[in-house]
Amino acid sequence: MRYRRLGRTEWMVSEVGINLRALEGLDEAAAGATFGAAIASGVTLVLVDVREHEGSLEPLVGRVMASERPRLAVLSRFERIAEAPAFAAQLLAAGARLGKEGFLDIALLTQIPDPAQRAVLDELAATRMVRAWGIETADAALATRAFEAGARTLVAPADAGEPLLVAAQAGDAGVIVKGDVATVAGTLADARVASVAGEVTTAGEVDLLTRAALRG
Repeated sequence: MRYRRLGRTEWMVSEVGINLRALEGLDEAAAGATFGAAIASGVTLVLVDVREHEGSLEPLVGRVMASERPRLAVLSRFERIAEAPAFAAQLLAAGARLGKEGFLDIALLTQIPDPAQRAVLDELAATRMVRAWGIETADAALATRAFEAGARTLVAPADAGEPLLVAAQAGDAGVIVKGDVATVAGTLADARVASVAGEVTTAGEVDLLTRAALRG
């Protein structure tokens, strides 16, 4: 596995990451085995959906990576975020589900936080309870506004266009492309992309994804 700097964040991340969404339909033993094998193969970038109900993979992530946390960059994806008065509690609860330390590496948002929500993110960043936040979008204009508001990472689809990558470069943001073996061919040939995050269900698929992403 090779590693790249994730924009202007503190992390060097594996060129291939794992998007845990595909594991949500597996039993805990199978999901844990696949995730553990990915980490053992050198994967250090992990995307996990924040779930505030039974069935969340966050506790499993916390158990598997307990001894590996310092070298991992975990992006916790929030489909919706609470209004400012409850936003801090929402973020801290997600961190607690990942482990006893209770912090989040990167809060991945699908919308630009308003000024009050950004103030919450800034307060938690000051205490290192949320290390950074990022945006998931295919819209270059929205991404640009997010970078201006403080986003440090971008999660983009496999068919991300040139305007989106240009926006990320201008914002000095770390770019993560989501995809699978069929869609990521040659993605890592672009130096602006730090990592490809794939939905895999077996350890063997991590290797296939790596080969596809490096192939021009």
